[in-house]
Amino acid sequence: MNGKTSEDRKQRITRAFAARASGYDSAADVQWLVASRLAERIEAAPLRPNGRILEIGCGTGFLSARLAEAFPDAELVLTDIAASMLERCRIRLGERPQYRVLDGERPHGLEGGFDLIASSLALQWFVDLRGGIDRLGALLAPGGRMMFATLGRKTFGEWRQAHGALGLVCGTPEYPGADDFPWPPAAPHRLEEELIRQPYDDGHDFVRTLKALGAGEPAPGHQPLSPGSFRRLLTSLQSEFTATYHILYGELYAGEPR
Repeated sequence: MNGKTSEDRKQRITRAFAARASGYDSAADVQWLVASRLAERIEAAPLRPNGRILEIGCGTGFLSARLAEAFPDAELVLTDIAASMLERCRIRLGERPQYRVLDGERPHGLEGGFDLIASSLALQWFVDLRGGIDRLGALLAPGGRMMFATLGRKTFGEWRQAHGALGLVCGTPEYPGADDFPWPPAAPHRLEEELIRQPYDDGHDFVRTLKALGAGEPAPGHQPLSPGSFRRLLTSLQSEFTATYHILYGELYAGEPR
């Protein structure tokens, strides 16, 4: 993907999330669940209770609230690519944290030395995942760690299968698997995975939920289905539809894990 194409894609992603900030929480059942499970992992890790914490893609603050509660003496820096999402987070948490509008994969202007960098379901929007993780890892303090949840390869497999059954091309982005995750070279890391199977009333309910989240940006270069093809697809999914979320929980360490 060339520079202009990737920048256009990032702008579309930003606009989509910015437009959905006010109604995001009501549609974000899986996002809340994943943030909660990532928070449990973070709370169990040997982290400095009064250290510096950076969150990438804080959204409306599901994970942020847990971080603020678990580390009341820490310096919190909360960031999101969409200013309206960040404002929702501010309403939830108040003025204790620092708030920054920021593209997480290019964290220009941030001073390093973070004991924890956390991110829940934001890294899948990175154009350059390996490079983004590498740049974030460079912001860790010695002995610090980056802990995140992102989408894996099996995500929305049922949606892809429904397209394939009708000879249609699915626009869901390709996500990495646990076996080929693009870790920066020589970076100490570990990864766990989980499959969450989320029920929807039907295919239209699934699409409506993604739209309400601002999460409808397709894979780069994908041509949208014609209205007729899209109607055929939804007609084939008129009964209850279950979508798999393949969650990868990753940790990257600045030096050997403590």
